[in-house]
Amino acid sequence: MRCLRLLRRRLPGDGPDDAPAVDGLGLTPQANTGPVVHHASMGGADICEALGLPTGCDANFSLVANAFADGSVKGQWHDQFAGGAGIHVAIDCLDVHGNEAIVGGVITHGTGSCGAAPCATFEGTRAITSVVDNGTSKNDPADQLSFSIFPVAAVCGVGPGVLPLFNLTNGQVQVF
Repeated sequence: MRCLRLLRRRLPGDGPDDAPAVDGLGLTPQANTGPVVHHASMGGADICEALGLPTGCDANFSLVANAFADGSVKGQWHDQFAGGAGIHVAIDCLDVHGNEAIVGGVITHGTGSCGAAPCATFEGTRAITSVVDNGTSKNDPADQLSFSIFPVAAVCGVGPGVLPLFNLTNGQVQVF
């Protein structure tokens, strides 16, 4: 069985000078994390309609997270708030419970105002959210999303059903 290894361009300062390059292109092999064992993704408008507000009132939300066979988790989510504010999160936690995924990570970038404080104030702190995949048919119940909650002390090991969930009228969630 052959294993496909991902490659990325090696940049100055990336690591040891003796890291192997491939074909003289400055590419280095990345660690093999094994197959994806859990996945969660969501994209679309935020939960405005569930709150009785017009579509897109709170901009948009996107999330992609993968848990690999070696136990590592990688991904990112972006929650764009009204007025141009928002947060970007590097995901390092993915707990899947049936059709619900609890996702957490570190806020890497914040723009605009998050309530009384600039969103940039929260860079480096942890955040958590949850998504529920209720199917893909229009006859299925609506998929669900929680708020991006931050700052929080812990993001892994929170069980299912803990975060408040809101129905999505626009967008799609996938959890496996």
